[in-house]
Amino acid sequence: MRERGSSTRHPVTNKKEGIKYGMENELLLLAGILSGLCSVLSFCSSPHKKIKKTVLIFWCLSASLVVSAAVWMVILQISCKFEYQYVYSHISMDMAPVYKISALWSGQEGSFLLWALIMGIMGFFVLQMQVTRKNQVFGIYSAISFCVYLMCFFVRPFEQMTPLSPDGLGLSEALKDPWMVIHPPLVFVSYSALAVLFSLSATISKNGGRDSADRILTWLRMSWIFLGLGIFTGSIWAYRALGWGGYWAWDPIENAALVPWLILCGYLHRRKYDEYSVCIVPFSIACFGVFLVRSGILKDQSAHAYTDGNAVITGTILCFILGAILFLTFIKIRKAKNRKNTDRAILSGGRQVFYIINGYAALIFIGTVGPMILNTETPTAYYTAVSSAFTLAYSILLLLGDLQWLKRRSILMIVISTMLLIGIMAFCGSNQLWWLILLWICLMPLSLWLAAGFSRKWSYYLPHLGVLLLMIGAIGSSALGEEAFTIANPGNSQIMIEGVDIPLSELSQRDILIKSLPSEDIVIKYSQRSTLPNGGALIPYETKPLIFLFWIGGFSVIIVPFIFILSDWFHKPKQSTLFEDLADDKLKAVFL
Repeated sequence: MRERGSSTRHPVTNKKEGIKYGMENELLLLAGILSGLCSVLSFCSSPHKKIKKTVLIFWCLSASLVVSAAVWMVILQISCKFEYQYVYSHISMDMAPVYKISALWSGQEGSFLLWALIMGIMGFFVLQMQVTRKNQVFGIYSAISFCVYLMCFFVRPFEQMTPLSPDGLGLSEALKDPWMVIHPPLVFVSYSALAVLFSLSATISKNGGRDSADRILTWLRMSWIFLGLGIFTGSIWAYRALGWGGYWAWDPIENAALVPWLILCGYLHRRKYDEYSVCIVPFSIACFGVFLVRSGILKDQSAHAYTDGNAVITGTILCFILGAILFLTFIKIRKAKNRKNTDRAILSGGRQVFYIINGYAALIFIGTVGPMILNTETPTAYYTAVSSAFTLAYSILLLLGDLQWLKRRSILMIVISTMLLIGIMAFCGSNQLWWLILLWICLMPLSLWLAAGFSRKWSYYLPHLGVLLLMIGAIGSSALGEEAFTIANPGNSQIMIEGVDIPLSELSQRDILIKSLPSEDIVIKYSQRSTLPNGGALIPYETKPLIFLFWIGGFSVIIVPFIFILSDWFHKPKQSTLFEDLADDKLKAVFL
């Protein structure tokens, strides 16, 4: 199969027989060089119009090269050019067009190309910012882009091979899922937004400023929303496609995305945003997650990690993380020396939430990193205990937030929560005391709000209600379900589980089948069936009661703040932009 226009390119043959490096890879190197020049000019130049124009031209060229490379890769994938190693490894002739496109982010090389593409586009948002020290902000951002482009160049996405194959390997069935089409792009949009947040550390000054804090808060919320959407869609994909019937496995890669999201959530509850740690810590931890995925260190521990590491990528990310740690340590020591004895109330509402969420994130981080250092494995029971403690602390904090109503309506609150618990017990038939107590406590804030008639603004209730529903759904689906077996006798064409008839022909087409009912899901593990002496089959299944609350709650936590943002934006389009509305004072009620 001959590629159109291949005669105009002269690939350089590598020493490894059968592998060639196409000239497309050099486009990424050129884009990286231009991005590096943007960084140097932004840091070293005075705010002269000619210099600014040069930076803009260089960035436009750099972004255009990256966009061209990404578009060209998609064209190669759609047209099945199997002389390219990446296309051969991830595309097959019989794949649907949408999955031929989404294959761009199904492998390490393509996902770096996607990240580079998003970084290039998002750079224009940074260029249009009106902030103090704008040159330094863009200088930092273009330096990060330089590193991303360079890493993309070193993984060689346009590597070619000989001899040619008539068909490619294609994607695994797990990756042919609609949720996998949107999950990685959302994560990489959030990582790029975190890079902008990191760059805004240049605007922080000793005296602070409203403009700096508002911009930081804007990108803090952008990062939080998109990373949350990425995590949530990833959970749906895992539940549907991975074949084990769960939505969260406490996998190191999953934890590496959850920890920065929790830290962002903690910072959103603070009153002071113009601090170095707010800008630097989330992106640094996200980079640590990229290190875990790309270095190959977790190839035997994670289903999501790439098995082949890259020394350049590993070294670049580790140097960045080490530099961030040293810088923050220096800042903290300097602030400690200059700090006067003017301690604020540590137990103010926003700071309480900040400490609880960050403590939870720290414990998850320890459970994730510990096994790599000690060569052990963190048991699921550790994460269960930590999450249970967080659920208790969060529920109690919500009750203390409505202390006046708690004093006046405590009896009614207990009655409502007890009635709700009895209803759940009757439905689930569970008698696991600890989980029922935890569920009862988790129901108390909701019961108090019902008893108080939802007296506060809905912008406060909806996100926190989403968290409570998510917690209730997680407890119900993980702890209150049951594992059982059903028998498929010889000659039967269907089986009955929980009053639902399921055709065996539907089961035989997959390893696991999930039947969603209004109140619960039934996860049928057909691949784990056992053959009986009479020729029948013993088929295991498990129920996941209240799992619909998990999905509703997770969706509410992420989407509701975004709806408030869009609502404010549409009501005052002439006065502000969408990005300015992200820093609106009214929206602080969503997080505080």
